[in-house]
Amino acid sequence: MSLFTLMAFGVLCAGLYYVCPLKLRWLLLLAVSYAFYAYHGLSALPYILLTTLSTWAGALMIGRIAQKSKARLREEKATLDAAAKKQIKARAKTRQRVLFWAVLLVNFGVLAVIKYSDAVLSLFSAPSPGFLLPLGISFYTFQSMGYLIDVYNGKYAPEQNPVKFALFVSFFPQLIQGPIGRYDQLAPQLVKPHRFDLDAIERGALLMIWGFFKKKVIADRALPLVEEVFANQGAYGGAVIAVGVLFYSLQQYCDFSGGIDLVAGIAELFGIHLAPNFKRPYFSVSLGDFWRRWHISLGSWMRDYVFYPFALTRPMSRVSKALKKHAGADIARAFPAALGNILVFLLVGIWHGATANYVLWGLYNGVILAVSALLEPYYKRFGEKHHTKSRGFHLFRVLRTFLIVNIGWYFDRCTRAADAFAMLGKTFLDPRLPQLSDGTLARLCLETRDFHILFIATLILFFVSLAQERGVRIRDWLMGRTLAVRWALLLCFFLFVIATFEGAGGTNSGFLYAVF
Repeated sequence: MSLFTLMAFGVLCAGLYYVCPLKLRWLLLLAVSYAFYAYHGLSALPYILLTTLSTWAGALMIGRIAQKSKARLREEKATLDAAAKKQIKARAKTRQRVLFWAVLLVNFGVLAVIKYSDAVLSLFSAPSPGFLLPLGISFYTFQSMGYLIDVYNGKYAPEQNPVKFALFVSFFPQLIQGPIGRYDQLAPQLVKPHRFDLDAIERGALLMIWGFFKKKVIADRALPLVEEVFANQGAYGGAVIAVGVLFYSLQQYCDFSGGIDLVAGIAELFGIHLAPNFKRPYFSVSLGDFWRRWHISLGSWMRDYVFYPFALTRPMSRVSKALKKHAGADIARAFPAALGNILVFLLVGIWHGATANYVLWGLYNGVILAVSALLEPYYKRFGEKHHTKSRGFHLFRVLRTFLIVNIGWYFDRCTRAADAFAMLGKTFLDPRLPQLSDGTLARLCLETRDFHILFIATLILFFVSLAQERGVRIRDWLMGRTLAVRWALLLCFFLFVIATFEGAGGTNSGFLYAVF
């Protein structure tokens, strides 16, 4: 589905939503969400239905086991001794645990088979089963399993209505590439009968246009240069390769965050606010700060459902106690976090793909974060001693983080780990600086006009992001202007987008993360 089609579909559905009777509006959302999903492939419907029904039924049964256990304890309170009460609770927890793991393994098992069967079978030279990756399967699987874990942990009661739960899983804007929503934050919004609000719709439209600008004017225009450099790295020196990596950094950020802005804007047309997924990551002062700002919903999912459960396990507690005796309290506190970061980013790397380059990319990030966690006490003492709060030191930290992140992108973008190492070697050992001025850049699949547009568009993105980083809420500021000023500014920006997106590298690429 093209961006224009997606935007038109969102606007049309919003129009239908507000003429639909209030009580039926959530059902209309479900109908258009399934229509959207079916449009992308009828063969994918069984997968989303399996996730929806297995998760809903499993969570409901887990909740009912807990209710029955509590009811029995209340009814037989006078006749049960402490040992009997403990036994009843233990039996209930065992039954819950069996159901929980069954649903978890079925859904993550399906995801693993679809995503990784080709990679595994290729190791044995076996034929590929030819599975097609359903739209957004990683996102709705993670979202559904987060709900299951929360119900299992007693955070909230399970949803009784399977149709309402189906809407939570399938709400069409987030199917494309997230964000990964939390049930208690998203589900109530979906079934609430939102009334027509022109200001809210205008705010949603602004966000849609901004996302369209990032995706079409910047990301798609930068894409041909990125593809040329990474596909033919042998023809270029390290300087041109570094330019290709920087363009990939820009392309990936604008593709992913632009797509998130677009789908969040569509959701706002219905009065629904999706979870934030980006917070100006390239202003980060550390790698940890970067990953708290990039793909926020995945990071928080990994933190709550992988990092903390792992770091707080009994084995890790025992290791911490042993380290406290031999290595000191600082190392003992930091060690579980260090191992937890390695585990999380190894999983995130595998989530991107079961190939060596993604595994190395995950380990690269995880090891740096692990070392940072171990050294954090020393960083704090250094900062206190040398008063490292100056603007110059802050800028140094931002640039250092930018360099660390972009080194990681070599592994993320290369199809083979060997290519990533070769390109890194060239960048630092064989730059061939004359290629920056001998016309090589001008031949990298982009015309001079494209370079000029990318430069202007990137400046716009930078200054808007800088204003936001300093606390300016751009949409609030725009909505505070008079109608004439607001629409004049909007019209100017819209005309700029229309005038520049055409011929964006000659591409009409889909979203990078739609395949995850």
